[in-house]
Amino acid sequence: MGIEGNFRQISPPLLEIVRQDLYMLNLYLHAKESIETAEIQYLPTYLRDENLHGDLDAILADDQWRIGRLDIDSDWHAMHYLLTEDASSWEECKLPFVVTKHKSKNWLLINAVMGGTAIEETTGGFMDFAPVRYLAQPETQIISEAFLQISEKEFKYRYEEACECNPKVFRGIRDGEFEDYWYRFRCISEYYKVAVQMNRGMLLYLGCFYGVDFEWEDIPIE
Repeated sequence: MGIEGNFRQISPPLLEIVRQDLYMLNLYLHAKESIETAEIQYLPTYLRDENLHGDLDAILADDQWRIGRLDIDSDWHAMHYLLTEDASSWEECKLPFVVTKHKSKNWLLINAVMGGTAIEETTGGFMDFAPVRYLAQPETQIISEAFLQISEKEFKYRYEEACECNPKVFRGIRDGEFEDYWYRFRCISEYYKVAVQMNRGMLLYLGCFYGVDFEWEDIPIE
């Protein structure tokens, strides 16, 4: 156990709402609990009272709220480094790109774990580990397409180089565990792929949400 890295697909209409309203964001990050306690049934009244407009059917769709999050446990910082060569903390990460080319190595740097735009209101006391970040649907698609361009051979080279460099990332990058990191890579890639197929954006956040949110179990990775 430790600080867990999470991905959560989200429809554009609901993303527009949770960007504006922390109550809605909190309900969505605790979706399983929100459904079980029936708190979600009061959302039409809440949205009306708060003057939050949008496609109500899309925002409240049951299948939207039951989307499982992808939890990559405590490997989030290591995976971020393997994809970007950046070791800044979650709070301080301000990489100005989604996907770009490494200047000297000519490989893709994919800001898929700690990227996107921070929801500024979450930088304070909203969560233990802030901020919550989001990627709009077009950014999600760019990242998904970039993942397809990284081969196992290249990823292994990145991993071996990182083991030699020993960057200061949370929980470190462990020598002799390439298969574990490669599995994480494929899970993240597949999760982004499904997001694109379903025309969704992405939320990126830290923390333990076991038991209060749905987990994604449909990753066809052997």
